[in-house]
Amino acid sequence: MFAGIDDIDWAGMEHAYGSAERVPDWLRGLVDPDPGVRDAALGAMVGCVHHQGDVYDSTVAALPYLIEILMLPGAPGRDGVAELVAGIADLSEWPDDDELGTDDPLWQAHQLVVAAAPRLSGLAADPDPMVRAAMTELLVAVAPDVPGSAALLTGMLGAETDPAVSRALLEALGRLELGAAEIDRLLVLAGHEPASVAVSALVAVAEHDPGRVPAGVAAGLLERAYAEVGEFGSDPLVGEKRDEPGTVRRAPHCARLVEALTDPLGHRVTERLAIIAPLLASPHPDLAGDALFAVNRLIERWRGDYRDAVVRVGELLAGPDRMVVERAESMLDRWGPVAAPAVEAIAGRLAVLEALPWRNGLPAFAQRFADRPGIRPCVRTLAGFGDERALPALLVLIRLPVRPRGLGAALARFGGHAERIVDALITGLDPAEGAVLGRAFGPAAAPLVPGLLAGPMTADVAAALGRIGAVAALPALRAGLYSDDPRTTVAAAGALWRIERSPLAIPALIAQLGTRTLPSRTGGRTFPSLHGGAAPSRTGGDAPLLTRARPGRRVSARDEALAALGEIGPDAAVAVPHMVPLLAGNEKARAAMALWRITGDAALVTPALTAAWCGDEHTRRPIAETATGALAAALAPLFRAELTEVRRHALPRESWGSNLIHGDEELLRILTA
Repeated sequence: MFAGIDDIDWAGMEHAYGSAERVPDWLRGLVDPDPGVRDAALGAMVGCVHHQGDVYDSTVAALPYLIEILMLPGAPGRDGVAELVAGIADLSEWPDDDELGTDDPLWQAHQLVVAAAPRLSGLAADPDPMVRAAMTELLVAVAPDVPGSAALLTGMLGAETDPAVSRALLEALGRLELGAAEIDRLLVLAGHEPASVAVSALVAVAEHDPGRVPAGVAAGLLERAYAEVGEFGSDPLVGEKRDEPGTVRRAPHCARLVEALTDPLGHRVTERLAIIAPLLASPHPDLAGDALFAVNRLIERWRGDYRDAVVRVGELLAGPDRMVVERAESMLDRWGPVAAPAVEAIAGRLAVLEALPWRNGLPAFAQRFADRPGIRPCVRTLAGFGDERALPALLVLIRLPVRPRGLGAALARFGGHAERIVDALITGLDPAEGAVLGRAFGPAAAPLVPGLLAGPMTADVAAALGRIGAVAALPALRAGLYSDDPRTTVAAAGALWRIERSPLAIPALIAQLGTRTLPSRTGGRTFPSLHGGAAPSRTGGDAPLLTRARPGRRVSARDEALAALGEIGPDAAVAVPHMVPLLAGNEKARAAMALWRITGDAALVTPALTAAWCGDEHTRRPIAETATGALAAALAPLFRAELTEVRRHALPRESWGSNLIHGDEELLRILTA
């Protein structure tokens, strides 16, 4: 088995942490009679020779020995070795093989496993079910270069009696190209027991042909699957698994199976809800909790009528399982306007928390973090709706020795109680909170001005002073024009214009644009507003000129200068020649929206806004908010097309953002107003 292993110059090779001289010891350790030695050897191989999926020269040199270990009849621990070999051979996360040279370890390793595939395929009949299950991953890894892999896996299904292996086979088939006949066979299998295998068959069908998934029977199958006895034995202490504190899984092998079945259905919102909604009412926390994850994935990515599902999620807030309650509370908070049907249930949850005794100096509607407290999601959600049932809790949080993060943003929704809130905040004012409330409450926040001026002049503080109209702050704002921070300069200029229409403001903002004028583009024209004043936004008030960064992008001083100039309106006409060149750059959306506010010239800005709308989905909501009159008419085809989309706009491919649902729902509200 290890013939020639000591003749290899392992010391001249490398793995993730340096010299590969110990690799022969690890390879021998994989067949050691002592399970502890085997586990340590496998951990070393995975952590060093195949570290985070990388392949080294030592990986290639070790592969023939790993394959020989796999072929050793009855050797324990071969399932882990099979998973290691499958990971090494898998090119799905790497460039296409055409881009790999023959001297690339990735290509060399893959080809070694492909060459061994005829021998390895015999392991499909290995007596050890764990080896058979692990082999499925290996067959998937080489499938693009080994004809008949799908047929082999499908054939194994017919003879397999172990449910765990059957599920592994079905998961593998979900990742391969299947024909109609093979999908038909999977649908037949979905009518047989055990239920977890039947659901796995439906998952494989969903991966290939979502329209053929029988949504009407899926919920019942999932209920039966989650009720199966755990596969670690019939002893309840062994067969059950605590997935999270407080949640016991009856069938650990079914964890997150609801998502696995419903996610591939994509835009089929009605079908997905038909599966998920009944499961939300399950009395079993493992199933209801997984249904919560599934409905959250659906609501995050797709538009639809979620009122019934949201009501069911709201009902979970009164349930007995702490983890399910907290998960439901957190998800409702993420959903923004979509959570409206559950408002009464959310208020009920807050009432329960308000009645609980304080612990360690905090009420139950506060969350404990290392540096400072937080606000429980149910309070934030109610505050987001401006529901006054959240206000007493927020006023209690103001009086804590260390105020929770996010308190200012939550209080900002209660402008009708500005005087009461401001009075409570003055003592121990956090400048960040004061800035948030100054921008939200405007002149009503005037008592906060001394506290704001007591700290450093920042962009947020300057903007708040401008909204308040703080005449006493004018000297500090004039000094802010010369700040080392360009964003503070911009905010100070905007505030000076708001308070006294300072002649210093517009030149300071133009200076932040960093452009040259292009007289030929403007032809010496002036741009009187077509509206007899600054072009209004669709939502009324000041136009939101995209001053918030999209995920992964910092807002620049130029962005904010454009926003400030647009807010000034026609009086900023002198800035137009400096702004027009930006219509051809990365700031085209910001520049165009500001120019519209200044000039009211729809013909000037429509091409740039159209390009921005089509090229950057993050610009759509602010464009929709800004467009009125002639500009709204010019962009109407884009608006109508957006309303036909089922997918939420501005979705990141992998990451998640807390404001995505709220932003998309707001876009829909604007376009349908």
